[in-house]
Amino acid sequence: MSEPQLIISQETGTPGAAVMRLRDAFAQRHVPLSGALADTLERFLTSRQPLLDPFWGRAFGCMVKSLGVSGAVGGQSLMLNAMPRFPLIVAEPVLRHAARRTGLLPLVGYGLELVEPDKFREAQVSVQLATQTALTDPEVMGKPFWVHAALDLLQEAHRQTRARARTNTAAAPDECDPALAALVFLHPPRFDLTRPREQQRQKAKQVSAHRRAGIRPKEGGVAGIRQSRSLEDLPDGLFSEMIQPRMLLANKLLHEGLLVRHRPPRRDPRRDLLAVTLQMADRDDGMALLVKAAWADAAVRLRVALSQMGLANSDLIWSQQGCDATVLDCQLSEPGMGKLPPLMIDGRARADLLMRSGMFPAFAVRPQRAASREFGVNLEGPEATMLRRWKAGLAPLAASRRSDPAAVAADYGRRMVMLCRPAPRQPDWSELRAEISATLGRGLGGKAHMACLTWNSGATDQAPELSGFADGGKELHLTLPQPLDGSRDEAFAEFMGALVLWMMDVTLEALDVTQA
Repeated sequence: MSEPQLIISQETGTPGAAVMRLRDAFAQRHVPLSGALADTLERFLTSRQPLLDPFWGRAFGCMVKSLGVSGAVGGQSLMLNAMPRFPLIVAEPVLRHAARRTGLLPLVGYGLELVEPDKFREAQVSVQLATQTALTDPEVMGKPFWVHAALDLLQEAHRQTRARARTNTAAAPDECDPALAALVFLHPPRFDLTRPREQQRQKAKQVSAHRRAGIRPKEGGVAGIRQSRSLEDLPDGLFSEMIQPRMLLANKLLHEGLLVRHRPPRRDPRRDLLAVTLQMADRDDGMALLVKAAWADAAVRLRVALSQMGLANSDLIWSQQGCDATVLDCQLSEPGMGKLPPLMIDGRARADLLMRSGMFPAFAVRPQRAASREFGVNLEGPEATMLRRWKAGLAPLAASRRSDPAAVAADYGRRMVMLCRPAPRQPDWSELRAEISATLGRGLGGKAHMACLTWNSGATDQAPELSGFADGGKELHLTLPQPLDGSRDEAFAEFMGALVLWMMDVTLEALDVTQA
């Protein structure tokens, strides 16, 4: 589409003051907002039910269709807080697209070369019809636009709600990352379901079932000798005690107690699994964006898998520099979702899980650039950065439980740490694991399952490569599909599917790590 033809004329009629201010504000930015459209937009912005507006309210329908969710993006009362941002995020891009589509840019003004009023009105009507079409069909503006607009408006609505509650009054408007939003909602992964992977999940489920039933099996071997009058401890009685006559044995059991081997019972932690992912890459790293999108998909599927195994007291954490940590618990509130196979969740069910998990829209907020990186200088070493990201990830859990972040990890029966960072060459896993263990050793609360995702920056002529390493020898080696490859969409879906599947597998393998 070529540049639209500029048409300047005086508009007939006497619009209200609010309508004139809105129309003139758009005209100063060369956005063709006619008096009629300005009137509908002004009524929409001041309405108590903006989602039901017959003209601009259609934008929320486009958002719902693009996201693929079964309900509305947000409630009426919540989305009222996002109305001040609607003209910038939705109205202006739609009007600019309508101008390019019609090739006309009718602006109200005064000058020497004014067009005839009839021609000016025809141009305004053409733009209005193009605007109406863009608000009716999501494909006109494109689904990535509507997905980004939905998350941006929802994030603004939450920010205004927190500001009114005086919990975040000084916070500036957050910018949602359109690329991440499109990757998560519009590019679902495709899985290879030919490999069996239910053995470890079944084992973890049996362990959890015993724990929930109150059974405390012996473990850890003999820790000493103690005196007991419990019938359950008779099999652990010393030989010197058991050779006594039956009457004397009964007397000792009733009054004094027998000497038995002391076997400490199974520890029963309050929580099940703690899985923390530390993102060490810069916000402008393209591969890091793919890893973040894959983690979002893997996290909602892991919530279902862990809930089905009876491990609902688990937490999944994403910690990245420049934004708040994301914490997901595995207590499913979505009806019927707990019965779905995790790898078979797609379409509307997947979109509902993503939006109802509480992860979005905050997870899609573009991280702020670190002050130490403004001039390309990192003032911190990798160990200090890793430790800071670990503490930042556990901070929300520590605040909710009013405990020390260093003691939070000790509440979990299983712990898992996954490090994500770029590397100029493929690292040695043993050295990298020793580095992670030495840096986070005190805060892990015991033994932990460890994994790492590394990738090159793609500065060379070769395609970017992604490698994954984990305890137990489970490796991953992927090459990012290039634009010139045939059927790139399918190849990219398989790339994301392999990455999501690897994340899920290494996380579930942490359930079988021997406790400290």
